[in-house]
Amino acid sequence: MQNLFIEEDDVIEIKFSVATDGEGAVFCDLSNEGLVKGLEAINVDLSEYEIKDYVANFKKPSFGDTMGLYDSVFTTSDGQNISFNPISARFRKITLLIKDWNLTGDVTKPTEKEIKRLHPVVASVVGAQLDVETGDLLG
Repeated sequence: MQNLFIEEDDVIEIKFSVATDGEGAVFCDLSNEGLVKGLEAINVDLSEYEIKDYVANFKKPSFGDTMGLYDSVFTTSDGQNISFNPISARFRKITLLIKDWNLTGDVTKPTEKEIKRLHPVVASVVGAQLDVETGDLLG
């Protein structure tokens, strides 16, 4: 039988690894192996970095989620010209679909404020993978 409906417990799991040093450098990749290879390729001394693995879980988008995202990222000021902000769209998609993450040690549902505080490198990697998993705009 075909499943034509998205269930609340349908999850998209995004695993990623983050390397940080004591001076604020942040590197992120979808796998620990990819992260290490990338750092070695640019001659980074891995002994100066702490590498941790994380997981963020997102709900699979439904038609209602898609409509909500479209409403929040496409705007018009004069009824004719439509504007679209791709960074705002990615942020809205993350905040709309996030179920939980383990970035703080415990598995918790992040607040919008916490999502805004993410390092841009981490947000970019996770957001790009969410785009891959859901289609550019949820399609």
